[in-house]
Amino acid sequence: MLLVVEAITAQDSCDGINNQTRSQICLSGQCPLDCDKSNSSEYSICDQVCVVNPCASLSCNSSICLQRCLTGGCNSLVCSSDDCTQTCLGNCTDVNCTVKAKGNQQCEKGYCGLHAIGGRVVEQTCAENCNDVKCKADKCRQACAGEGCGLECLKGSGECTQDCRGPCNMKCEASECESTCTGGKCSLECSNSESKICEQTCAHGACDIKCTAMNCESSCSGGHCAEFMCNADNCTQHCGHNCTNMRCQAKHCSQTCAKGSCNMYCEAGAEMCVMSCPGGNCKLHCDGAKCKRDCFEGGCVNTGTGKDEEPSETPSDKPTVRTKGNAIRVASINFSLLLSAVAYLISVYDF
Repeated sequence: MLLVVEAITAQDSCDGINNQTRSQICLSGQCPLDCDKSNSSEYSICDQVCVVNPCASLSCNSSICLQRCLTGGCNSLVCSSDDCTQTCLGNCTDVNCTVKAKGNQQCEKGYCGLHAIGGRVVEQTCAENCNDVKCKADKCRQACAGEGCGLECLKGSGECTQDCRGPCNMKCEASECESTCTGGKCSLECSNSESKICEQTCAHGACDIKCTAMNCESSCSGGHCAEFMCNADNCTQHCGHNCTNMRCQAKHCSQTCAKGSCNMYCEAGAEMCVMSCPGGNCKLHCDGAKCKRDCFEGGCVNTGTGKDEEPSETPSDKPTVRTKGNAIRVASINFSLLLSAVAYLISVYDF
């Protein structure tokens, strides 16, 4: 075991190595913490802790890095490793990691900037008001328990899951995106036309939703989403009620307004537009090649240059009619045979 103790003053800091773990503790905040693996082969894990006063910087490039700013307010946490865990109480403006395997960034009381790149899995969590959270990894998981966050998955990411209570801004350019606003009043945007699929959910409504992925599935279940845009190959838009500007520009558009009072627009260039307003009182504007529109409760207005698909009789309809007629004729024949049989029995046995 090698134990090294260094002090700026007698009790301000300590730096020791024990069982492949280097531990650095700063009490004063005046000690920059630096784990430089290139200077030593005696440790593979570095544990850095800023305890009483904020530290100017924490830097680590060991195989495994653990960085904790327990006071909050540390200017910089920088990590380049296989496995990196960074925790800040709050108000850490630059929490940055480059990882090969996995990264975990936590801002317990909010107001942090979190940036992560590389790795198989990256998790970023914030209490509130982290307006600059960015991830590029095979799998990105971003969560904001409160409001005021800006979550972004960068192009080149594989899968991205974003969750915010809101109001928040969520942007995704990953190959597969899933963004959820549980509280409403969020901005949800999938802006990469090469993304395979984008799923967007606004639970309590009043969100702005935009999607330009290849396949978009967007839901404003709480209603009142003022901007509701889709430009994709396949687009599905669902609104609870009162979405006044639902616009779809895709090959195949499916728009639904469950409780009514929506304005739906299927733009020119669409091959098929399916527009449904079960609650009634919708504007259904279709400029696509083919339109299928329904309004169960009435009060809807159909506009646009698209051609409505008319219900047509299918081959399966006609046999149904013939079968009914045949059944009547067969029943009539059977009844006649029954009467003949009864007459025969009477004549034979002389009842």
